[in-house]
Amino acid sequence: MASRDFLKIMKLARSGDALAQQKIGENYLIGSDDIPQNQQNALLWLEKASLSVGFIEDISILVANHLDLAFNLSSDQAPFAWKCLLSAANSGHSRARWLVAQVVAHFSLRKHAVTSTPITAMAFTQMTEKNWADAGGMESFKVHAHRYLEELADLSSFKEQTSAQRLLSECLQDGRLGVLDATRAKKIMIHLAIKPNEVGLNSLRSFASNIDEDLIPALKVHLPQLLLAKKPSADYVLLYWSAWKYLNNSDALEIAAELSYTPAQLALGLRLAKIDLKDPSDINEQTTEVESGGNARLKRAVYWLKQAANKGERDAWYALGLINRMPQYSAYSAEDSDACFDKAADLGHPDAQYRKGAALWRKRSQSDEDIEGLQASYWIWHAAQQGVGAAQELLSKVMISCPDANQNRWRALALETTKALNESSHRFTGDMLLICHRVIVANQLNLSKAELLLTDIASAQHEHGAVIDIREHLPRSVPKLILIETLEQRKALMMASKAFANAFSNYIVDEGNLRQRRYRLEKLMQMLHVSSEDSTEEEPEDGE
Repeated sequence: MASRDFLKIMKLARSGDALAQQKIGENYLIGSDDIPQNQQNALLWLEKASLSVGFIEDISILVANHLDLAFNLSSDQAPFAWKCLLSAANSGHSRARWLVAQVVAHFSLRKHAVTSTPITAMAFTQMTEKNWADAGGMESFKVHAHRYLEELADLSSFKEQTSAQRLLSECLQDGRLGVLDATRAKKIMIHLAIKPNEVGLNSLRSFASNIDEDLIPALKVHLPQLLLAKKPSADYVLLYWSAWKYLNNSDALEIAAELSYTPAQLALGLRLAKIDLKDPSDINEQTTEVESGGNARLKRAVYWLKQAANKGERDAWYALGLINRMPQYSAYSAEDSDACFDKAADLGHPDAQYRKGAALWRKRSQSDEDIEGLQASYWIWHAAQQGVGAAQELLSKVMISCPDANQNRWRALALETTKALNESSHRFTGDMLLICHRVIVANQLNLSKAELLLTDIASAQHEHGAVIDIREHLPRSVPKLILIETLEQRKALMMASKAFANAFSNYIVDEGNLRQRRYRLEKLMQMLHVSSEDSTEEEPEDGE
């Protein structure tokens, strides 16, 4: 309940007394036991007072001393509050300059959609573009705001100096106040980060995703408090992770893992199992020594690795595959190991892909796949693509390599065919166009004459190679797996597949039997004036 004195002053204020109006505004602005703080009412009465006696410095200083940016103001009150802040700031009032700098930085951030932690400036959310223009324009405010921040950052007597330094750094980093200087921004934040307080910790946290050697001293300063507090925040998780990476602090690693940070869960699991995936001594038979604690330690490792694996971490699946084959692991299971390796392979782990491919190759005779070794070659090829030396060596045994089309029986005919197609593809129609593509593919893959004429071109191409299988026509023939190694090989297969798909989908072409295809091949040689002797070999017998 308002005091009797307050009610008297209120009566005078309502009658138009400027001093009473100012006093009422002050009471609402500061608040007391009798009068609760009410920023809206405060500005209403202070503006009435300023209109009665003219705008005076006392009112602007009063607003600058007590205005809280966390409160929202009406569209009518915000311009007056801003006028007060500008007036006090121009007169050298430090807090007014600090408030002005925060507001301008906040609205520049919002306007330009710069990614950063926004500064609360709810008080002026109702300010329109016209309001800013009438007050002097945002661009001119940016200049003043930057100057204020520079001054406040160097002002040791200003109690918010560190906050001003932090804001200055953010503004220099993203250029929202018209000045861009990332190097100086980082220097300021490093200076702040080394402080053994919450400001220092927050400054360090702003670098959480980009900790480097310059910040290691700051990390050392804050690590004891971080370990004690165990702050459950994504930003702090990255600091725990950095403490493990740069300071080798195992407690920090465990906290990061407990906070569900996947890289930490993987690292902790590998550490417990004493597995080094960066330098495996023998990919085929990797063994690992585990510290005393043996099986119990491995069980803990498995727990953390499963956490990471279930989030799609391929290294975790691979490590689980290794552990399941360790003799000292009580849950030893070759079947579970293979299942883990398979999942790692599916996620692109190169060593797991090699293991899977090599296993399939060893068991190829037991497989019921139509093309022996096709699955094995696929996984071995993927591993070889990622630089696994053993995979590259095995791939040479599994697939045929023929990268040089210049050393090929079909070279002369293929060159003339390609030239003719480039000049006018309409020169060839229907089944003659398809024989052209057969010749080009045969040249790139070094096919026999029978393979040229009988291969199902439309289904020959796979991601890693070409399958040449003519057993339907020549049962005693052996399928080939040919490695696709050049762009020309890939292009030839793709163009041929497209041509065959278009022809067959429209039912416009019937390639006929072997004799008919052979006839069209000889006709093509005659048309292009390429001697049949340039492309001779033992003729396949008619199988149709």
